[in-house]
Amino acid sequence: MRSYRWLAAPLLAFAVFSLTAGLLANHQPRSKGYFRLFFSDPIHLKAGFATAVVVLACFQLFTAAWIFRKLPWSKPAWVNPVHRCSGRLAFAFTLPVAYHCIFKLGFQDPSTRVLAHSLLGCAVYGAFAAKVTIVRLHRFPRFVLPVAGGLLFTVLIGVWYTSAVWLYGQKTAAPSGKPSPIPAAARPAAGATVFTQAGCGSCHTLAAASASGQIGPNLDALRPGFEDVRGKVETGGGGMPAFAGRLSKEQIRDVAAFVAKNAGR
Repeated sequence: MRSYRWLAAPLLAFAVFSLTAGLLANHQPRSKGYFRLFFSDPIHLKAGFATAVVVLACFQLFTAAWIFRKLPWSKPAWVNPVHRCSGRLAFAFTLPVAYHCIFKLGFQDPSTRVLAHSLLGCAVYGAFAAKVTIVRLHRFPRFVLPVAGGLLFTVLIGVWYTSAVWLYGQKTAAPSGKPSPIPAAARPAAGATVFTQAGCGSCHTLAAASASGQIGPNLDALRPGFEDVRGKVETGGGGMPAFAGRLSKEQIRDVAAFVAKNAGR
């Protein structure tokens, strides 16, 4: 049995890998290099893979209880290898999520939810490294491995809850399909500045703003009307955050006018 001083090893692994993920993610959102596979967009890809990871993590929890003989059934020979394979598959499913979060979207904190998601996302790989360190070194006190596994499971649930659960709970209104008039008081030229300063180009493609973001819809192809843009910017939905608390009503009006006037031209 190792002494408690050996706990420094997994704790160090947790700190190093969490900090490394945070440092790699310390950049502004990048507009290119995203992929969506068979999902509608990269945001839904992240949510889909995160959900798959949580399902596999629940299976890991179940098989771990079986391995440690906490279930009322005898343990068959296949449980251990299946437990290991499901863990490796779960880790593989985190990689598309990590690619987009760490190398493309970066560490963000526009709201409490997003900040919590960013911190928990960094902690996932720290918790994974800590658990692997415990498994590889062996001979830790008996409670250490279950605690490490429980920590990793809890962090995964936190990441999933602050991303996929939030996304699937959003109500997305379809574009009306009817052009709505741009108010006379709106200033499309000022809206161009808002579009740039608010970082809209990191998510959307709009030639008039020299933007080529691939996360959200292509505005040139969608060609939304003024009211569609204004409502989406104000209340968010479908993976897009609400900007009502970050932009004034005049700024939202102006950026909506800019997009409605220039999309597809």
